Amino acid sequence: MQSFFTYFENREKMKFVLNPSYRQLEDFIKNLPQSFPTLGECIYKARNELRKFSYEGCWYVVKSYKEPLFINRIAYTFFRPGKAHRAYEYALRLRAMGIATPAPVAYIEIKSGGLLWHSFFISENCPYPRMMREFNEGGIAGREDILKAFAAFTVDLHEKGVLHLDYSAGNILFDRQGENIVFSILDLNRMRFIPMSTPKRCLSNFNRFCRDESVVRYVVAEYARLRGWDETESIEEALRAHRDFWRRVKRKEAKKHRGKSFCF
Repeated sequence: MQSFFTYFENREKMKFVLNPSYRQLEDFIKNLPQSFPTLGECIYKARNELRKFSYEGCWYVVKSYKEPLFINRIAYTFFRPGKAHRAYEYALRLRAMGIATPAPVAYIEIKSGGLLWHSFFISENCPYPRMMREFNEGGIAGREDILKAFAAFTVDLHEKGVLHLDYSAGNILFDRQGENIVFSILDLNRMRFIPMSTPKRCLSNFNRFCRDESVVRYVVAEYARLRGWDETESIEEALRAHRDFWRRVKRKEAKKHRGKSFCF
């Protein structure tokens, strides 16, 4: 695969969209495809990579999306926005709705052979120090107020017509600010803006939130109370979706483990 350095000899193949509020970052961000591999601190690396960096006293996060599968390269070029584009537009839309998510700074798309090849999404860094992932263990005791606040946050999200399709604990940050607990959502490229009025659609959105069923029960009970829904029926509906999701995860993990066991 051609390197970023060779590729950027032809700048015409790069699409660059900058939030007007961050004009001072234009030159810096335009060079990100070249500087990214050595930029700041790597905070996550798997299929995609996130790096955190400081510039003129402010902290930002750059997400580098892996090259899409060929069929998706065609789709993202001709039929639907790519992941970085969606993350940028959805962040603007959420913030306009009063839903907290890091401010979007810019996105970059690079084409090769006329098709989307690589993309980057740049946002401000969310300063909230805690992640809902901490509820995967440790139970509920002493943290009830956080879960009640999270249920209320999710009600607000749904009543505004927002369905986050990757509503997992790792994509939800929070912090205590005085007497309030505030939340911010991340990883926005998989999202729909649709009416969220039917219980099944809303309650299935808790399927990947937390492995611990007792935590899901507690949150859903509070969610149902706030929406005026039957608590028992709501918990049963949510747990059906939750169990189906985690069974699929377990099967995938087992299959992956079996595959590795045959490697020498």
